[in-house]
Amino acid sequence: MLLKQVCPGKSNGLVQSFHTAYWENSRYLIYGTGNKLVIYSGLSELVQTINASEFLEEESNKEIIFSAELSEFDGKIAITIGTNVLIFKPDQDDKTMKIRWSLLKILKHDYSVFCTSWSLINGQLLVGGEAIVHWEQNKSNEENRSKWNKLWEQSVASKIIHIEVSQDSTLIATVGEYDRFVKIWCCQKNDGKERKYKFHYLPHPRSVTNFSWRKGPHEQINSQGSNILLTVCKDGLCRIWAATNPDEPHNLYICTVVDPEQSLVTLPSLEEERICHKHFDCFSPIHWIHPREFLISVKLAIDSFENENNETERSCINDGLKKLKTLAKDTPDLFYQVQQDGSIVIWGIRNIYCRPRRIPKVLVLFRASQVLSPSESDYFHGSTFVFHDNTSPDFKSTSVELTILAQSPQGYISRYSIRLVDMFENLQSIPLELKYLWTGHHNDIKAIIKSSGTDSFVSLASDEGAILWDFTKPEISQLVNQVSPKIIEKTTVPMKQIKLVCVLPEGKCVVAHDGIQIVLFIFDDRNDFTQKIVFNDYDASYELLLLSSYKHKTSSSTPTYIVGVSSHKNTIFCWKFFFDKGSKVDLVSKASLPINSQIKLAVSVEQWAGSNKRCYPSSDLSPPILLTYSDDGCIMYWQLNMKYDSNNLDANKELWMKEVVYDIGTKEPMLIKCGPQGRAAIVMKKGNNYEMTIWECITKRLPSAKDFIEEFSEKIVDIGWLFTSNAEIVLAISTSRKICIYTQLRKHHVSGRSSWIMFSEIENNSALPISAISWENLGSLIVANCNQLRCYDKWLTEENMEKVSSITGVNQKKYPTLFHVVDHLNGPLPHYHPTFLLEYIMWDQMDLVKQIFAHLYKFLIILDRTNKPIERILPLPFDKFFQDNMSTASTKTTRYNVLFGEDSDEEGSQENLLEFTEKEANFLIEKLQVISLPDLSPVEQAQLLALVNTINQVENQKRSLDENGVRYVIFMRRYHYLNKISFGIRSPGLNYRDMNWALHSNSQDLLIEYSIQASGGKFLWKDARIHGIFLWLRSNESVRQQMENVARNHYMLKEERDPTDCSLFYMALRKKKLLLGLWKTANTHREQAIMLKFLINDFTEPRWKTAALKNAYALLGKQRYGYAAAFFLLGDQLKDAVNVCLKHLDDFQLAIAITRVYEGEDGPILKSIYEDYIIPLAIRTGDRWLASLAFWSLNQRDKAVKAIMVPLETLCDKKVETTPLTTDSPDAALVVLYKQLKDKSIQTLRGAAEISSKTEYFFVLRSIFAYDRMGCPLLALHLVRTWTFSQQSDPKRPDHILKSRRRTTIFDIPMADSDGDDVISKGVVNFDTWDWNEPISPVSSKFSKHITDKSDDLFTEEPSPLVSPVTPRRISFNDNSFKDSTNEEDIWGWNTPGHYQKLNSYNSKNTDIFANNNEETLGKGDIENDAGNNATLLYDVDFYDYKVSLVKRLCQQLLDVAMAVQENPELFEHSYYIDYINRAEQGLITICENVKVPISDIKESLLLYPL
Repeated sequence: MLLKQVCPGKSNGLVQSFHTAYWENSRYLIYGTGNKLVIYSGLSELVQTINASEFLEEESNKEIIFSAELSEFDGKIAITIGTNVLIFKPDQDDKTMKIRWSLLKILKHDYSVFCTSWSLINGQLLVGGEAIVHWEQNKSNEENRSKWNKLWEQSVASKIIHIEVSQDSTLIATVGEYDRFVKIWCCQKNDGKERKYKFHYLPHPRSVTNFSWRKGPHEQINSQGSNILLTVCKDGLCRIWAATNPDEPHNLYICTVVDPEQSLVTLPSLEEERICHKHFDCFSPIHWIHPREFLISVKLAIDSFENENNETERSCINDGLKKLKTLAKDTPDLFYQVQQDGSIVIWGIRNIYCRPRRIPKVLVLFRASQVLSPSESDYFHGSTFVFHDNTSPDFKSTSVELTILAQSPQGYISRYSIRLVDMFENLQSIPLELKYLWTGHHNDIKAIIKSSGTDSFVSLASDEGAILWDFTKPEISQLVNQVSPKIIEKTTVPMKQIKLVCVLPEGKCVVAHDGIQIVLFIFDDRNDFTQKIVFNDYDASYELLLLSSYKHKTSSSTPTYIVGVSSHKNTIFCWKFFFDKGSKVDLVSKASLPINSQIKLAVSVEQWAGSNKRCYPSSDLSPPILLTYSDDGCIMYWQLNMKYDSNNLDANKELWMKEVVYDIGTKEPMLIKCGPQGRAAIVMKKGNNYEMTIWECITKRLPSAKDFIEEFSEKIVDIGWLFTSNAEIVLAISTSRKICIYTQLRKHHVSGRSSWIMFSEIENNSALPISAISWENLGSLIVANCNQLRCYDKWLTEENMEKVSSITGVNQKKYPTLFHVVDHLNGPLPHYHPTFLLEYIMWDQMDLVKQIFAHLYKFLIILDRTNKPIERILPLPFDKFFQDNMSTASTKTTRYNVLFGEDSDEEGSQENLLEFTEKEANFLIEKLQVISLPDLSPVEQAQLLALVNTINQVENQKRSLDENGVRYVIFMRRYHYLNKISFGIRSPGLNYRDMNWALHSNSQDLLIEYSIQASGGKFLWKDARIHGIFLWLRSNESVRQQMENVARNHYMLKEERDPTDCSLFYMALRKKKLLLGLWKTANTHREQAIMLKFLINDFTEPRWKTAALKNAYALLGKQRYGYAAAFFLLGDQLKDAVNVCLKHLDDFQLAIAITRVYEGEDGPILKSIYEDYIIPLAIRTGDRWLASLAFWSLNQRDKAVKAIMVPLETLCDKKVETTPLTTDSPDAALVVLYKQLKDKSIQTLRGAAEISSKTEYFFVLRSIFAYDRMGCPLLALHLVRTWTFSQQSDPKRPDHILKSRRRTTIFDIPMADSDGDDVISKGVVNFDTWDWNEPISPVSSKFSKHITDKSDDLFTEEPSPLVSPVTPRRISFNDNSFKDSTNEEDIWGWNTPGHYQKLNSYNSKNTDIFANNNEETLGKGDIENDAGNNATLLYDVDFYDYKVSLVKRLCQQLLDVAMAVQENPELFEHSYYIDYINRAEQGLITICENVKVPISDIKESLLLYPL
């Protein structure tokens, strides 16, 4: 990231604590801030920050720098700190060729020193303090250059705070603290061995505040009478001192006085008079514009004017420049004063330096009223430097521009420019223009506290002072030029010893706590403190751990809640404050949190920057706003009850409600920082390292889990979260030396652990360690280095791009900002991405995939015709994703919504669809081999090429295949095509997901045919294993037929036929005679005679069975495993042959194949393979596809359905060790399989009924998360929109199962017991035993409660007379895990406050969703649910925030459309792209309408997205 701004801290505000000098053709600014020395070059580039305490003993570490001065003689820097003078020498870096300063010498004294002054003639150093000392560097040889000689030392009565050597180095001026006399020292004797100085006084009526020697032209330095001194004391007069006697140049006398009272621009106001009367020292000092700088500036202006070609410009400048030229000749000495009301006066004094001597004359040259604000006049109460500076970007040489550096008593250093030509010609109404301000803290910053929903933040220093900061936002038009927001200091919080502080969401209010009281400070638009409110209800005995604020809505009428958390009795204070209703703060509650252990840490939840607007449509409950850690190891999230009424406690719940609880252990964390979407980064000490763990709890109904763990060898000092407007997450983790920046990495392999990637790193090149970090809403990173604030912008430097490329393998030149990188790594996939297309193919959206290909074809054709480079591909308009059953055979079809909309009956809703035929496919195949599409890696482009080729081939056979057959063929042919075109991405075979599609296809004969064709026409065993045909073929006849084909192909494979290659397969087929015949023809085989003699025997006899087994074991010893398995089959030992396949060949498919043809479909060996090997393998690897396939093959179809959702280990009687990876999000395509299987048969219905509501909810949410993590938020939203959680039925009751069956459901279980009372199903009824009384339910008593009382059934079809259907039982918030029994909890949380409200009284044609934030709270009897008796995620309040983020993730594609239109407007003249943008925008609106999301939130994201 690009370092854009540094706030190096305020100066220490002393007379000589800052200095500027011109050395080696560069202007340098140096100043002391705390115990650090800051060095600037050109007044804009921070060259170096030196921590002086590193060179001093421990007792001097807390001392501050009193003075800093740069020598114009040789570039050395001298600073005073405590009793030491540190001297630094300049060195040039050989690589960067930049100047850096390093320590040369420490001059130690027995007393405190406060000021220094360098001689311009010989580089000698004068030091002032409790004595005055004259130092000189030893220059005899290089070895002794570090040695300094003390030439003279003289004790003084009062400590010297200001010392300055005259320009010719003959006189020294000093002044003591509160001294009325300025001493002028003159060397009386200098014989090389001893020096003696004499001095005389310059008396003043009051204490002297400042003085300076006149800096005349260089030719006047050594001339007689050139030493002229300006002094200012507290009477406000400016006195000019000069020598009148040439024989006594050291004796100075007053030659003139400047009285500002005689030159007032405006009369002082009554308020100013009152202040000055109260503060006797109230005055505005006068400063010198030295003639050297003024004359040089005029000369430069004249030279530039002569080269000016613009006649208009010349005429405007000419008159003013003539006046200044005359002024420079007659009156080169100028003086100025900025008065307390901001007015400015400029004087000129003639004859200060002239020969012969004349009486100086004071002239008022310029007066202007209130050119600065009264607060800015403080900057001119201290020292100032005036000089010409032509390095400024907007420097205008013809205007005689001068730069003023001024220091206020508080330490602010300001840089102003003054253009004298414009000023004297009245061309500029503001003579002084502020260019830059050096500000910040004196002491190290220990925390940065950001406000949620505003750009303001507070920095809290170790001296417990706090500063309120803000960001200036750049204009949108400036963003293309990489203009970035800047940090500006708003004000200093007027409280000392601040322990805790927070910023209110309004940004103009700060709440501070000093350990004794809590105070609210309010500031106006000018950042002036206007109001102070003390919280009288706070008891200081409750020491606070946290002080934070929260606002439920952004309107001004909504109160702001201020929360204070104390560990004493776990007490939490809550105050309410209305910003627009006066100055009253009301205590809402003071209560103890309902926990048994003591709180150790408390943090605010909304700590992240970026998109801070929480989408929580509840007026009853707030989102989680507080996190606590207690000594029992529990992390707890707390919500605020917005309906709490302290006057009516009986009618209300508690104010604070526990939402989420999880255990992290009793070891106290070092740091906790909350992130968006229920994430928290927790840092703990682990041995010598530091472990950072990201805990994730997106919704309270999902168990919290560790999402990411990273160890650091250095201590983690701070963590910052950024949530972008398109719902991407950026995490910055800071140690003292570097900042690591992470983001989530899009998952291509959806069964793996969700991962984070460190994609960038900021090295701390400063000598100061990092102490705190915080993100800014637009993506800038604020870093505190001790007392400095640094702002790193989102733009990447060339070095950053190379580093990011090395980490991610991505060409970062296409992604110049942080947001581009994050969007590329984790954003939504482009529509032409192979992963995106394959997921839609699994959802049977082949027509949509062909439309995407046709759209890509169309766009590439247009780019070819216009000869445009491929920089970005326009996405398919979102309206295309809402059309279903699109037919590419016809050019017109009725539009209707696929994923989110409804069918349209309007006759006019027809449009031309793009065709995707063999012509378009061949064009894409040819083009994709020679071009590179944006955002695709070479491997991904190869996959896309394979997919185009595959779909082109499959399309002709699609009518003879069912949907599962199409899925299988596409994945199968894609696999073969990828292996054909690239050897680097080969895989061992199709995965079990593809085999499941084949297993459930009704076109298996065609699938076999296509698989054989793809394998080159011959099916060997390796091909059978690749395709898994013996796992998914259902017909045993087909299995035997394919085994014969495999055996025959293996025998015919070689020119010299070898029966051993096919022996195993023929033995499995029990075709020993056929194998014997093959051996008879194998004349060249060396084992022919032995095998003919052996195989001719009868192996039904025990003797020959034993012989076969002996040979099998002998072959095992020779590692001829396949041949050994054949002999085991010859000896009728199928189990041993299977063990050889499993243990030695590691091929369970071969074991399945030989068992199915040898034993049949229902044999015990086949069952044991599935139960003892394949199912445990699936559990160990977490492969639900393999588990479902295995259970289906065992005819345990209920378990085949349950294997999709429930923990796999619960389906197996044997204990299987599982890995942590098996608990992660499932392959999202399992949803498709579940939707297919659950209604397929009575068994599958029973399996679906046995899945608890909790399990189904977890599965669906994790599938949504998986689609999102894959970069397919549209499919995630499709699940949100369409999935309904079915009513729960008892799995053991056939009547409940039959209720939910379809017409196509297969009856594959008996519906009644053979010996039961219900014999009607047998077709025979004995009416003699018929009971004509009232029928009695045959259901056992264990189900009687389920029938008679439906109060516990969340999905009951009829309202129970006991309980209202909209008042389910209360969730227990004490445990975040759910009970496993069915319907024992209301997992939807409709009983909690806010869940009774209907999220949307919705008109699908009204796009103004939630207009004016009118979230309508309905009564219990008014609840409506579009899903009827089934529940959907559309109305889940706790899931709502994540649902909004899914829609926001689509915003980038809409922005790509806008950017493409701006860059290539000629493309949109084509008929296909007419109204393209409107269609894309309308598609986004349609998504919002269908998933019940306020379009206002999404539009805000589009406006706030940082380009």
